[in-house]
Amino acid sequence: MHKSLVLLLAVYSSVAVAVTNNVYICNNKKSKSQVFSAVDTRFCACVKNTQTGFIKGVNDDDIKLISSSDCTGSYQKLGPNSEAKNTQWVNSFSYGKSAVAAQPSQMVQGIPAVNPVNQPWIWPLPQNWERGSNTVRVSKSIRFEGKGARQPIVVKAIKRYQDLIFKKEDYPMIPYNWSTTDNKPSRSSLSTVVIDIKSTGDHLDMDTDESYTLTVPVSGKAVLQAETIYGALHGLETLSQLVQYYQERRSFYIPNAPWKISDFPKYKHRGILLDTSRHYYAVQDIEKIIDTLSWNKLNVFHWHMLDSTSFPYVSKKYPELAAKGAYTPRHVYTARDITNIVQYAKERGVRVIPEMEAPGHSTAWGYGIPEIASCLNTQPYFGYTIQPPAGQLNIAHPKTKEVIYSLIDEWAELFSDSFFHAAGDEVIMKCWAEDPYITNHLQQTNQTLIQLFENFVLDMEDHVRQKNKTVMVWQEMLLEYNFTLPKDTVIQVWIGSEGVKEVTEKGYRTIVSAQNFWYLDLGFGRPRSNPYPEVQGAGFNHWNRVYSYDMRANLTTAESDLILGAEATMWGELADPNNVEDRLWPRAAAFAERLWSGYENPKGEALVSADAILRLLPWREHLVLRGVRAGPLNQGFCTRNPLDCFQPLNPNK
Repeated sequence: MHKSLVLLLAVYSSVAVAVTNNVYICNNKKSKSQVFSAVDTRFCACVKNTQTGFIKGVNDDDIKLISSSDCTGSYQKLGPNSEAKNTQWVNSFSYGKSAVAAQPSQMVQGIPAVNPVNQPWIWPLPQNWERGSNTVRVSKSIRFEGKGARQPIVVKAIKRYQDLIFKKEDYPMIPYNWSTTDNKPSRSSLSTVVIDIKSTGDHLDMDTDESYTLTVPVSGKAVLQAETIYGALHGLETLSQLVQYYQERRSFYIPNAPWKISDFPKYKHRGILLDTSRHYYAVQDIEKIIDTLSWNKLNVFHWHMLDSTSFPYVSKKYPELAAKGAYTPRHVYTARDITNIVQYAKERGVRVIPEMEAPGHSTAWGYGIPEIASCLNTQPYFGYTIQPPAGQLNIAHPKTKEVIYSLIDEWAELFSDSFFHAAGDEVIMKCWAEDPYITNHLQQTNQTLIQLFENFVLDMEDHVRQKNKTVMVWQEMLLEYNFTLPKDTVIQVWIGSEGVKEVTEKGYRTIVSAQNFWYLDLGFGRPRSNPYPEVQGAGFNHWNRVYSYDMRANLTTAESDLILGAEATMWGELADPNNVEDRLWPRAAAFAERLWSGYENPKGEALVSADAILRLLPWREHLVLRGVRAGPLNQGFCTRNPLDCFQPLNPNK
C-alpha cells in the first residue's frame, strides 16, 4: 500500500494551508476543491449544491460518499487504513499538480485582535444614536421598498449598496468584537428596508436638507426616513456600515440591535479640492474619488481644472486653448465629460464646483491665445511666478475679458451648482509691471496697477453673478489686496488658520482650507525638479492633526456662524492617479467627520481623537475592502490592538 501522503487538489492559486489531523477534501463540479478541518462548516457550503462530497484519504479505499442535502449531516472520518489522523498534512498546493507531504504545520490562530467598540463603527459618527444588545442576521436577498425606494437616484443607489453591504474579508485585520453584543442572533432576519422620502425633487445645492433617521429593530422591517433623496443616500451608507460579516458563521449580521439613529451634518459645505491641471485625472479616476467622498458623507468636489501648467478644458468657442494648452490630445475634458461627472456626482449627493483660475496661474491660456498673456514663459521664472512656468492673464487687453467671459458662460451651463470659484490668488505684480502693453494702458487711463487689477476681478465676478452664481474667491482678494468685495462673496481661507478670524470679523462667509492643517498634499517635499539641497518641504498633516483642528478657535459665536464649512485640498504637484488615494485617505475621512459630526455631540460632550481612532482604524480597512488604496494609520499589530499601542509618551510622568 502506498504510505506517502499525496493530495490531488485543484486550487486557483498557490496558497498556504494549515490543517489539523482530521482533514477532508471537498470536491465537486460546482466548487473548486478545498481543504477543510473537521470542524469547519464551510464543508457544507461546498457540497450542498451537488448533494454529494468526497473525503479522500491516503488510499483509494478511504473514499467515502457523503450526503449533504440539508447541510446537517456529520463529517465522515477517514478509513482505518489511513495514517492521516497521526500525520500533519502538507501546507502548500499548486494548481493542477500533486502536493507531497512536506514540513509539518500547525493551525494558525493569528495574533489576538481587540477593539472595544466604544462607539459604533460608523464613519462619520452620527449626531444621535441608540443601540441595544441583540444581533440580527441580514438576509442577502434584502429588499428595499416604499415610495422613496422608487425614486430614480435612490434606485441606482440601492443597486450599489446591495453590493457594498455584502462585501467581506474572511480574515480581516480588525475583526468585529462580537463580545460586545449578544452572541446568539435572533431567529428572525432583516430582509426589508422601507425608505420614506418626503420630497420628490432632486435639486442639490448647499442648502439641501441631508438629514435622515434610521431604525433597525430586532425583528421586522428597518425604516429609513429623510426629507430629500440625498438624506436617504447618507442613510443607506450608514446602514451599510452597521452590517458586519461574522466569519465563524459565514453570514452577515447587524450587532447591537435595535438601532435608532437621527443624523444630520454640522456644516453644509464639506469638500475636497482636486487639482487636475498639474496632473491629469481620467474621468473614471475622478468618479472613483467622488464615490469615496460620498461614503465619507462629503458633499463637494471642488474641481481645480485649470492652472499654469495645462489647459485641459475643450472650449466650444475657443478650442485652441486646449489644442495648444493641454498636455496631449488625450489629456482633455470635453463638455460631455463634465456633464457626465456632474451627473455622476449628483447621483451620490456630491456637488461639483468649478474653479476658473484667473488672472494668476494662467500660463497655459497663452499657448492657445498669446495676446491674452503677460510674461509668458519668462526665463528665469524667479520673480515672475510662484512656480513654473511664468505667465498671467493680460488684464489690460480687451481680448482677455472676451475670452474669460465666454468661458464663464460655458461653465455656467455645464456646472449646475450655484457656487462658482473665481480664484484671484497668487498674482505676481512684476509680471504685469514689466509688460509694455499694460504699462501703456495704465498711462493712457491714468490708473494704478492695483486699480486695474481690482477692476478686472470685480468685473469678472459680476459676470459670474449675472449667471445666478455665488462667487467664491481665495483670501488674498480680501486680506492681501484689500479689494472692496460685495458681502455675498464667499472667501476661501488657505494661507493659515489665523485667516479665519480676519475674514469672519469683516463679516464675510468663509470656507476654511487652512494649509497648516487641511492641506493633504504637503509633507512630501517641494515640487522642484532641480537638485538644490536647500529646497525644503512643508510639514505633513497627519490624521490626528487633521482631526484635532478646530476652525472655530478664537472666534465669537457670530463669527463662527459665518463658517459655511471647509475643504481639504489635494494640489497636484506631487499627486496623480497613482498615489492620490493614499494621500487623501484616511486623512480626508478624519476631516470629513469634523465637518459632519462637528466637535461635540448634541449633549455637549467633546468628540476626541482617542475615541475616533478606534473607529477610523476599521473604517480604513473597510475603504480598502471597497477598493480604495487608503494608507495605513499604524503598524499591523496596533491596527488589531489599538489600546495596547496608544499609551502616554512618558508613562512615568
